[in-house]
Amino acid sequence: MKKCLFCGRSAPEVKMTGEHVLRRELVNQVLWEAPKSRTEVVRHYADGTPTEVSREIPQSILDQTLKDVCGACNNGWMNDLENRAEKTLVPLLRGERVVVTSDDAEVLATWAAKTAMVRARVDADPYTVPEEHRTHLMNAGTPPSNLTVWVATCDPHPSARTRHYRLVRELPGTPILQTAEDGETWMVGVETPYSLGHVTTIVINHIALFIAEADSEALHAELVTTLDPTSTATRLWPAPNQFHWPLPPVLTPDEIDGIGSLAQPIPTAKTW
Repeated sequence: MKKCLFCGRSAPEVKMTGEHVLRRELVNQVLWEAPKSRTEVVRHYADGTPTEVSREIPQSILDQTLKDVCGACNNGWMNDLENRAEKTLVPLLRGERVVVTSDDAEVLATWAAKTAMVRARVDADPYTVPEEHRTHLMNAGTPPSNLTVWVATCDPHPSARTRHYRLVRELPGTPILQTAEDGETWMVGVETPYSLGHVTTIVINHIALFIAEADSEALHAELVTTLDPTSTATRLWPAPNQFHWPLPPVLTPDEIDGIGSLAQPIPTAKTW
């Protein structure tokens, strides 16, 4: 039975509702109306061999929805977060000259983290956002640990869009032991644990957001080291600080994609 991504409840306790990756109110801020769909080539690595398939997906994330969020979350804390974030987000989308306080930056980072968690569920499994990350964001109202958010100014893209890169990293194996009645012990195999993570980019008008998240400190640190666009973006989380918008330099869409795609490949990791 389908459970809510954030509170974990299911029917009949709660009713699942359609959740947009980006709230419909943001459509009024997007500079261009996007085509309804496009064809995307997806690379799968199920057995280690890349297989390319094509699929039709919405061109704009304003059209992407999923039914994995309950009405109580959708109309409750998530709606409150959207309302608070839009006070900061809308002027940035318009390219206005504003001062973003540290409190504003924290709200924007929380909104970006929530949006990336929802966006990650749009794709097929594996879902790379740990349950404890989702419950932390819902209960604490801030991004969880092992999650970093950056923001940058960009040239307006013809449509609001996201890019989502999933990663799985093999961790050191644990021996599987078997013991006989006489006490003799021997190894019968190795249990191989995995660490999952993702990098998601969100681009709307003049703003680009980069979210790196993982279920382990090791993979998160590797993602941050690989991606950290220190010369082109400002870190929103952790440790949000005040900054002036727009930020220099102004990135092109290709530069934004180039930063996000650094996640493919990471040494000792594979992508799906």
